[in-house]
Amino acid sequence: MQKSIVDVRLTPEEYASLRGCTARYVRSMCKDKKIDCYEVKGNKGRGGITYEIPLISLSEKEIKRYLKTHKQEEKPADSEPEKIISLEYERLSDDERKDLNRKNKILDDWISYRMSAKKNGKSLAEADETYATIIQLQYPDLPISVRTLQRWDKIRRTKGEGGLVDSRGKHGNHKAKMSQDVFDLFEYYYLDESRKSVTFCMKLTQMELKKQGKDKPELLEKLKDFPAARTFERWVSSKIPEPVIQFFRFGEKACKDKCMPYVHRSYDDLYSNDIWVCDNHTFDIIIQKDEKPLRVYLTGFLDIRSRKMVGHYVTLNPSSDATLYALRRGIERYGIPKRILADNGREFLTYDIGGRGFRKHSKNAELDPTNIMERLGIDFHTALVRNARAKIIERTFLTVKEEFSKLFEAYTGGNTQERPERLKYIEKDLNNLTVLEDFTGFVEQYLEGEYNHRESDGIGMHGMTPNQAFKKYLVEQRIASPDVLNLMLLRSTKLQKVQRAGVKISFYGKDVWFLDPELMANHFGEKVYVRYNPSDLEHVRIYDENDRYLLTASQDKELSYFASKEEVAKKMKEQRHYQNIIAAYKKDKGIKATDALKLVMDRAAENMQIEEELNPDIIRIMKNPDYEFNELCIQQAVGGDVLDWSIANERIKKSRNMN
Repeated sequence: MQKSIVDVRLTPEEYASLRGCTARYVRSMCKDKKIDCYEVKGNKGRGGITYEIPLISLSEKEIKRYLKTHKQEEKPADSEPEKIISLEYERLSDDERKDLNRKNKILDDWISYRMSAKKNGKSLAEADETYATIIQLQYPDLPISVRTLQRWDKIRRTKGEGGLVDSRGKHGNHKAKMSQDVFDLFEYYYLDESRKSVTFCMKLTQMELKKQGKDKPELLEKLKDFPAARTFERWVSSKIPEPVIQFFRFGEKACKDKCMPYVHRSYDDLYSNDIWVCDNHTFDIIIQKDEKPLRVYLTGFLDIRSRKMVGHYVTLNPSSDATLYALRRGIERYGIPKRILADNGREFLTYDIGGRGFRKHSKNAELDPTNIMERLGIDFHTALVRNARAKIIERTFLTVKEEFSKLFEAYTGGNTQERPERLKYIEKDLNNLTVLEDFTGFVEQYLEGEYNHRESDGIGMHGMTPNQAFKKYLVEQRIASPDVLNLMLLRSTKLQKVQRAGVKISFYGKDVWFLDPELMANHFGEKVYVRYNPSDLEHVRIYDENDRYLLTASQDKELSYFASKEEVAKKMKEQRHYQNIIAAYKKDKGIKATDALKLVMDRAAENMQIEEELNPDIIRIMKNPDYEFNELCIQQAVGGDVLDWSIANERIKKSRNMN
């Protein structure tokens, strides 16, 4: 039988070999009581006294060195060595680590107690019983006996500390009742976005085994002892990593949101108004407007550093106008932010608000006007698509849902599972629903009076409220006067030509036209931008292609067929006014010049006074070939008597005929 480590004692020579020193030095240490040892009287040693050093009293390193050198000697010749159970401490659960540490401590104390008892001449058996009684009182939840201590000691000596880990009830240590190839087939069907149930995937696995078993009969054997659903469920939880389950059954986004690491942002170098983030939130509440039930939305701007809701607007439908209303409110109260981070929604990427995002590189991008963000000097960015972590305002909206929306009787819940039972009774009576105007007031009161005053445990907040944090970290505040701000926040159309009817803006599906005498007289047919305030459509501002201000035009209101004579006369007067402006164009120039007819005639008279002088280099007389000479012509030519040219004429005729 293998000797217990408790009972092993070393001679000074054996201990000296472990320490790498002399036996004489070890004996002197024993004599001076500098190491734990037993004095043994006998014939050996000086004075008949020798020393024995308990192995258990040595350091762990020395014990391991001893066990390594005496390993072969301690093995029984007729038995196989016990398999050491490897221990990966960091892979143990917290309860397993606590249990292991407690068992090691109990065993170490037991060994020390036995050594002390033996020194005092007590029986080891009696010491074991006493220690078991004491330790049972200390740990009443553990059924500890002497046999338990002996079993633990044997396990630790033969299998290592890993053998002391209690694996009872741990399914990962159960003996596998399923082959890996069967589970591989199961995984093929289970890891799919259709999210088939475990039982259905088991059925599909059995069907596939039968199909493959036609060529591989060994697979049919696996059907005889097919695992139960509980076994598959246990393997799913222990064998398939959670990120894999999320990716294949719930999609890439779910895997990213739940399992993938994300970039942690530091708030140490961030100040108030450095970055605002904006988004829309759907209230899970039914309200009423004009005796009709409906859902409304919240467009909000949140300061990232302080988590303060700086601008918001309750709207029936998220739109670019709602975005501007919320932005204007935030800027008027807290200043202009340096940067805005927005969603990729159309209401934020409108060409005249934040630009076209990735679409700004299109061939027509140069025709877009200077957008509002550029005029305000705001660096505008959009978040990654379907990346909620990039928008801290999403957590704010969750708080609004939990602490505000759920206070209303007409709370609908975010999905069918959250839908309250009472809602079906509340919807039947409009009197149970909050009126839009009242609801807007409640939202205002909650955000300003409650949310912005809540203490926050978010990163960098240190228990401060959003209001406190915004004030503390506000270093620079960019502001604009009301008139300048109004100009900066004007909406803009795309380039358009000035037409007979003037210029127009499209407002909620309707064309609204604007006219001005100067516009029609001086800029007809030119391309211009039209900037306007959605809340005041009486006047618009006109800008040329280079974004230079030209003039302000007034709305040209439509005239009814039943209009009065006075209204018609007013319109006619305006038209005559336009004509007068055009007619006075030249007169207004103030240019004096000669009458056009007189200018031309004077020029002609001057030209007639100039004498013509002809001086050609060659003068050639042209003759008619069909003209016949006669005596009169010759006489007239030479100025003398008529000569007889008949013979000559005959010759000339013959010559012509020959030719």
